[in-house]
Amino acid sequence: MEKIIKILFYFLSLFFSLILTGYSQHNVESDEDEQMRFSSWEKKGLELSIGANLYFASKQTANYYNGAPNNSINLNLLFNNKFYRDEVFLIMKQAYPYIDTIRPLGDEDYNYASTYNMAMDISVGFKYRFHRSAYFDINYSFRRLTCSNSFTFYFPGVPPGNKENPPYSKLQNIVAREDRHYIDLSVGYIFQNHAIVKPFLALGTQFTYIRIKDFYVFFEDTPYDLLQIARYPNYMPGSQDMPNYVDWAGAGFGFLFTAGLKIAFLPAVSIDPVFQVSVASFGNNARDLQGFNNAFCFNYIVGIRLVLNDALFIRNK
Repeated sequence: MEKIIKILFYFLSLFFSLILTGYSQHNVESDEDEQMRFSSWEKKGLELSIGANLYFASKQTANYYNGAPNNSINLNLLFNNKFYRDEVFLIMKQAYPYIDTIRPLGDEDYNYASTYNMAMDISVGFKYRFHRSAYFDINYSFRRLTCSNSFTFYFPGVPPGNKENPPYSKLQNIVAREDRHYIDLSVGYIFQNHAIVKPFLALGTQFTYIRIKDFYVFFEDTPYDLLQIARYPNYMPGSQDMPNYVDWAGAGFGFLFTAGLKIAFLPAVSIDPVFQVSVASFGNNARDLQGFNNAFCFNYIVGIRLVLNDALFIRNK
């Protein structure tokens, strides 16, 4: 979180310094000279954008990472294997010497209120201005989400209320990472009411693709790779497993609305703060993502884009 705050502070500092640069230039030029100098933003042409954004994902799909049996990757894959189950019992026995066994997890042990952490979004896009105030935009972005969860072991045979030998363990943790890829196609309108500062709006559609990157469960801080266990649920020590190339991934689609402010502090360079809301579905028709909620959900982006137009390379006519 501290790293994200530092990055955001850096971009905000750059953002405001560029605003001041643009307005100081505005003060020394006449309106007519300024309009001519920044006319490249009002002609047909291409733009390249690079963005750094903060991404806020809906919690709707986060319960895929709670370990519950209704999901294709779950803790029962581990507990149903005698060798893993015995290993976990030894770990718990070392931490809680007074227990004799561990019971299977019940529905009440899982956390069904999972959420994603705030994520960074990196994007690159191309925009074509086919009219003074209208454009077509294609944008690719990548987001890696992290979801943390937890559950508790309750020990059979241990009387409740015993502070020295409690009938429950500390929280055991689950950590998963999910990669999201987006391709956005949109059309927009830019309001040419000022040579330097120009509001814009865009509507479009997006195509999504997700892949489960990592999925770990920690028993008293000892990690187990649930993706690996799900590939080889019948694992036995010393046995040779056949390759299993299961890919926990799936496509989706959605719709988006973008609002922003173009601050053209140079004739061919602008800084665009943007806000975007999307209504998207993830993991549709993915055989290996059983339990993944693919209903439409809201997701949000707040960020800044550095934009270069083709006046850097050619002379607009």
